[in-house]
Amino acid sequence: MNRSTYICTACSRRKSLFISSRRVFSTASPSEPPSNPNKIQLRNLTPEDISYYWDTQAPDDTKLSFADKFFAPSRHSPVKIWSAAKFRTTPMSSVEPEVAFLGRSNVGKSSLLNAIMGKEICWTSSKPGRTREMNAFGIGGTKGGESKIVLLDMPGYGKASRTEWGVEIMKYLQGRRQLRRAFLLIDGLHGLKKTDVDILKMFRQYAIPHQLIISKVDKVLAKKKSKVKSGASAASVATLKTMLQRLRPVIQPDGRVEGPGALGEIVTCSAETPVSPGNALGISAVRWAILSAAGFDGNLNVKPQPISAEIPAPSSPTAS
Repeated sequence: MNRSTYICTACSRRKSLFISSRRVFSTASPSEPPSNPNKIQLRNLTPEDISYYWDTQAPDDTKLSFADKFFAPSRHSPVKIWSAAKFRTTPMSSVEPEVAFLGRSNVGKSSLLNAIMGKEICWTSSKPGRTREMNAFGIGGTKGGESKIVLLDMPGYGKASRTEWGVEIMKYLQGRRQLRRAFLLIDGLHGLKKTDVDILKMFRQYAIPHQLIISKVDKVLAKKKSKVKSGASAASVATLKTMLQRLRPVIQPDGRVEGPGALGEIVTCSAETPVSPGNALGISAVRWAILSAAGFDGNLNVKPQPISAEIPAPSSPTAS
């Protein structure tokens, strides 16, 4: 007697799904767990997703690629140019455009600069207040040649800082004709502090061009660092966007009597959250912001215009 085994439709479907799932997991790389369909992979997050642009346009893939190429250590080796503890000791003869990085102690300036330049050239520490000088780094030049852009790592203010450092920093920013923009770093988890708001007021008062960068944004996208590696949820991205939008009235207050507010874009990043080999979350957009400030956002071969080394006598405002 010919007997055939009967399998119901529901069981047949379960068997088919079980076989398909085994095929998927058997072909997946052990080091790459299956992606969570409810999360956006970090490498797929665009500047439009995690930053806020209202007066400017978010850089597209072409611009981001250009910025990464400009800062690639294999193409242009970054070098430390000088250190200075006092304004009067800073070199006056350089003509390269400069951008300065400021922020509270331990906000991650040195880590960010290392990520931007793709080289561990800035000394970092878990203890706040370790940077006690203005340190200048050259980028964009050939090995042994002149640099095209100078990046300045300023001493932190706030905890473990010194009042005189703030005074020296403001002297520098007011008097340095080579300065193109001051980037103020804000901790994404803690937000703006009173000292940050005071610095923003002084930027406006003395007409210093400036822009906000939100660091450690991985802590906004996920409470635990281990979880952010699997991606960011749509809800966390929306929370980040709302947070950035709330900062706009603070950095560009209506009815202000001081000078211009911050540039109409807030860029976010996480220097210690990799998204691809040699690149961290949001770093490409920061690089593009630097190039835009310095005037190198169109041609790798562009040459900076000579800048007068004459320095006006700076005033001495107090800074926290």
